[in-house]
Amino acid sequence: MKTVVVTGASRGLGLELARAYIDDRVKEEKYAPRWRVVAVHRQHTDVIDGPEGFERTRGIDVSKADASDALGIVLAKHGPVDVLINNAAVCIGRECAVGNVDYRAWTRSFETNVFGAMRVLEAALPHLARDAVVVNVSGRMGSIGRVMAGLGASSATTQDVVYRTTKAALNMMTVCAAAQFKAKDETKDVKVVAVDPGWMNTDMGRRGGTVTTPAPPLEPEDSAAGIVALIAGLKPEDSGKFLNWRGEELPW
Repeated sequence: MKTVVVTGASRGLGLELARAYIDDRVKEEKYAPRWRVVAVHRQHTDVIDGPEGFERTRGIDVSKADASDALGIVLAKHGPVDVLINNAAVCIGRECAVGNVDYRAWTRSFETNVFGAMRVLEAALPHLARDAVVVNVSGRMGSIGRVMAGLGASSATTQDVVYRTTKAALNMMTVCAAAQFKAKDETKDVKVVAVDPGWMNTDMGRRGGTVTTPAPPLEPEDSAAGIVALIAGLKPEDSGKFLNWRGEELPW
């Protein structure tokens, strides 16, 4: 049985990714489950339940310094990690632009979106399968190329500088990890990618319910299905790329 670890799995995309892998194993190998799903989240939830081999790991806050140790203890019980999906994130300080930055929101965002992702990766590192896939859930809002092309501003009054900079940093972390893994024989087959899940109809996508028109065009279960298919089809040469949920390459 292979193991997939999903962080930020209490709701939205993370919840749907965990469900997608549960559904996949039930459909494909009813009597010999294909996936062991480890759903990691900070908050309590009773929304998701799974069959044998499914584990909910509550109370791990990736923004905290002890997250690596706590997650490492959990992962040590399950053998090699075949897929690691770094999905935990916050999206706060959305009104911030240069000259109007909320530094507390910026610090908290980096603690979760960047440092948290690295804490999870470092915790998983000793447990990664030789051909593991690491997915850092990023976003097109972290694309420097899109901003330079005039495609980055969400409105005339907000530049989302807090959220954008965390996702741009996560993209660089992805490239650095991919390059490091390629350079070492024991990790050269590990694939690391950044993935834009699209603008989804989630609490984050709706900005806590403040965005209703136009509505986010993508349901999280559809994005999750696309990401699961993308992961299954990744080739060694894809490591270090920035892709959308349909598998199309995006500009850094």
